[in-house]
Amino acid sequence: MSIVTLVVVAIATAGCSGEPRGPNASEQRSPSDAFVIPEEERATVEVAANQGDVAAVKRLIDHYEALSGSEEDAAKWKAVARELGDSQQLNYYAASTLTAARRENDPAKRHAMLVDALGAARRSNASKANPSAQKLILEATRAIEAEQ
Repeated sequence: MSIVTLVVVAIATAGCSGEPRGPNASEQRSPSDAFVIPEEERATVEVAANQGDVAAVKRLIDHYEALSGSEEDAAKWKAVARELGDSQQLNYYAASTLTAARRENDPAKRHAMLVDALGAARRSNASKANPSAQKLILEATRAIEAEQ
């Protein structure tokens, strides 16, 4: 191995000791901790989110998804993001609803889910045209047509 390679490897691994660093060096940190909003900042972010700031809503989604046991709070902010027309959340909702509809045995529930997925995909595509939403529109339309 050349000297240059050894130096590069030494520099690259110098910060990878696995030792916790920072003000709370005794605590192990997980990658999801980067998404947790500090308590003193959360109220400000929530005010902005409640005023329609999509970036703030997305920060809250990330925050609650990073916390164990906060699925309901994350779901609440995902619904807000969809209401605000966030293409990413509309796509995710359309895809997950379409998948769930495929497993639904009750024809009336399945139809309602397909219509819901189609509406979300259309809203996603209308706010930001994208191939994913277009594919979801096609899949949901075909599934609805196959029911008739």
